[in-house]
Amino acid sequence: ARRLCACALLLTPLLSGATESLAGGGAPLTLEEAVGRTLQSSPDLKTFGYELTAQDGRTRQAGASPNPELVIDVEDAFGTGSRSGVSALQTTISLRQVLERGALLQRVTVASRGRELLDAELVEKRLDAASEAARRFIQVLSDQARLHLTHEATALAEKTVKAAALRVRAAKVPEAELGRAEAALARTRLEHEDVEHALLTSRRQLAALWGDTEAAFGEAQGQLTQLPALAPYESLSARIRSNPSLLKFSSEARLREAELKLAEQRRRPAWTVTTGLRRFEAGDDFAAVVGISIPLPFRDRGEGSIATAQAQLEQVDASRSATEVRVLTQLFELFQELQHTRHVADTLDTEVLPRVQAALKQTEYAYERGRYSYLELVAAQRELLEVKRARIQSAVDAYGYATEIDRLTGAVPGTTPHK
Repeated sequence: ARRLCACALLLTPLLSGATESLAGGGAPLTLEEAVGRTLQSSPDLKTFGYELTAQDGRTRQAGASPNPELVIDVEDAFGTGSRSGVSALQTTISLRQVLERGALLQRVTVASRGRELLDAELVEKRLDAASEAARRFIQVLSDQARLHLTHEATALAEKTVKAAALRVRAAKVPEAELGRAEAALARTRLEHEDVEHALLTSRRQLAALWGDTEAAFGEAQGQLTQLPALAPYESLSARIRSNPSLLKFSSEARLREAELKLAEQRRRPAWTVTTGLRRFEAGDDFAAVVGISIPLPFRDRGEGSIATAQAQLEQVDASRSATEVRVLTQLFELFQELQHTRHVADTLDTEVLPRVQAALKQTEYAYERGRYSYLELVAAQRELLEVKRARIQSAVDAYGYATEIDRLTGAVPGTTPHK
């Protein structure tokens, strides 16, 4: 079974004219389409794309070698005696180049590993965005189902008003009973209005994920009556290694290793090589000049930087272990909750709902014949509606848990089956 492949209303028939005015006249929307639009046009994902571009710039900059320096030296000018004026002048024109001795390669490696870490973070952000799209899509479906249920509640209240009116005209009950029925109908219509506003809001919140300020799509389509499949816990826990948070640690470990090597590389000081030409004014002679400058690292040997990089590398391993324990614990909890919610929904479907429906029919029959009171009728109606609300909520909870399981196991909601 596909999970949440097209979640929609709990109660059949599907909403038709009930939500047409709220659907904006657009094409119906499925979960796959909602997730696809979010991944393609999410403002948050687009913003993160600039961070990737910036890191590419840092990588290019890391690969830039130091520029050579042009050095002009003038010596033995304007002295005294034989060196007065410029007769003994020596002019040296040379180029000076820093030899990084492997530092450039290490800088590029660090920058490249930084890009890999950002790529891993992008995978995590995309999965989070898809999961959020699934959650908001489920909320739209829930509001649609609740709106349908308010229609049913209104129909029951209207039916009760008619029955009460007949009993009042027959002088079987006081007129106050009709007033109570009419008040209950008014409250039901207010509830319907509340749910309409909630649906408008949830639709707008869903559309905002792909940058739209208006919910231009039609109804959210699918079926909440079909609960998400529940794969064995062992197979789900085996998929934990695909969790983006854990995969990100692998990229971060490579980055920290590269930073450690760069810190170690910097213990080897850069040499500076100078080569040029010297002119002697006295004899109009020329001579080559070659030199090398080697720093003596007596004081700063980069030990602090190396210790920092080593500690950060070890911290990655510790964080990964802690995160794996946390993720497995969350997975077990979600698995248990999904299992329980499926049982609740099945019990409501097979044992509770048929009985309260039958009880309402019997109560209506008895009320119309004066055997049951108004309070007994209203209680039976309320019980039926509460069971149906609980059934809607159980389906919403089940798909919410399934979405979180997908996120923990690295699956994009709405695109792959649970099994």
